[in-house]
Amino acid sequence: MFEVGSLLYFEPFIFKNGAKPKNKYMIVLGGDSEGQMILASLPTSKDHVPSDIVVNIGCIDLLNRQVNVFVFPAKKTIAYTQQGAPFSFKVNTFVYGSDIDSYPVLTLNQQISELSTNVKVIGKLADDCFSTLINCLKDSKMVKNKFKHML
Repeated sequence: MFEVGSLLYFEPFIFKNGAKPKNKYMIVLGGDSEGQMILASLPTSKDHVPSDIVVNIGCIDLLNRQVNVFVFPAKKTIAYTQQGAPFSFKVNTFVYGSDIDSYPVLTLNQQISELSTNVKVIGKLADDCFSTLINCLKDSKMVKNKFKHML
């Protein structure tokens, strides 16, 4: 389930900072060599790009503005379901490099087994889309060094 490149949907996602759980997508970006930890992003429809910057599709990485974001365009296929059907977000969706985080697989599996959350495997990101996302994050100064080795 937590395979690199997978797009998952949590109903609800339980935030480790104690924030109110809510339904969220998760993209598995990488993991450690033992399979104990995954590196993931929780894409959002919230546009936090400064208003004077043109929001283009794909990677926006501006070191001088401390901005690193990957923008998935609305209604453009980014993944394929296990049945081979295309998947796209309904609205522009953002992955912020500063917001990627690591999650213990044991904790996620425990939440699933205790029925605290339900996880649907949407599918896998298209190879070109996934590699562009990874390169955007790997090349950014906004991504913590401790996460870069997991990408």
